[in-house]
Amino acid sequence: MKDANYLFVINPAAGQGKTAGLFESIKGVIGGHNLPFECVYTDAPGKAEQIAREACSRGFTHVVAVGGDGTSHEVVNGIVGSSVIFGTVPSGSGNDFPKSAGIPLDTLRAVEILFTGTVRTVDLGKLGDEYFINGLGMGLDGAVAHRFKKLKRMRGQLGYLLGAVQEALSFKGFQVELNIDEWTYNGTLLLTGASNGVFQGGKFKLAPEARVDDALLDFHVIKDMSSIARLVKIPKVLSGTHSDIEEVELKRGRAMTLTIDRKVPAHMDGEPFYLESGTHTIEVVPGALRLMSSSVA
Repeated sequence: MKDANYLFVINPAAGQGKTAGLFESIKGVIGGHNLPFECVYTDAPGKAEQIAREACSRGFTHVVAVGGDGTSHEVVNGIVGSSVIFGTVPSGSGNDFPKSAGIPLDTLRAVEILFTGTVRTVDLGKLGDEYFINGLGMGLDGAVAHRFKKLKRMRGQLGYLLGAVQEALSFKGFQVELNIDEWTYNGTLLLTGASNGVFQGGKFKLAPEARVDDALLDFHVIKDMSSIARLVKIPKVLSGTHSDIEEVELKRGRAMTLTIDRKVPAHMDGEPFYLESGTHTIEVVPGALRLMSSSVA
């Protein structure tokens, strides 16, 4: 570690703004390790990816995302394909990826891991030219991500749960043709997507058996159902006991190909976007990321 050189990419807006002053409180701990480091604050969406990409050519050995899963998403897309080691100090609303990757949610413990932890290799997911670290969803959960992004007052996990209830009452199912390895489905869905980690949306245990280093993605396919059935059945996702719901299919595989006939709300690592009509492939990229972790989770 004596030749290590760290860049901290800080998103001051993450965690309802609580990340803005976080770095000042941990700077002394970082400096105590007597290794060279720099910090850069982001000021716009996409800036973290740009900073991380430039860090690869500037000779940094470690690039650390200080923020939530969205910040980590950008940083990872900036360093993927390089030898740079990724680290994160979780301070977002959900912090889903750290929970599955052996990264403490406690700030000081997470900082220590950056210097004393183990470098492990983990998988990434990929849609088109973009990578995701934790999860991708489309349909109901994509609509919830869009709604959550617009909230001004009620943020955090309570805001996400409120958005989930609101969308459960109003979201319209969408038609899809898809295949996961040898399994196929053609019909109307409420939501579908892929998980690299166990959790999405903070507390939703969407893929209870997922591992970030098994060279597979855990796909969920949830068929459309009435509004009342949604309210009754979807909460089972919180505890990860939704596999016995008749409308739910959980599949593990290397890739899913799907065709949709209209634009569908979606999210990647919690960041909302729209998946355009047409055919798309979601695939795993095994061992694509070197990560500072406390252990093999």
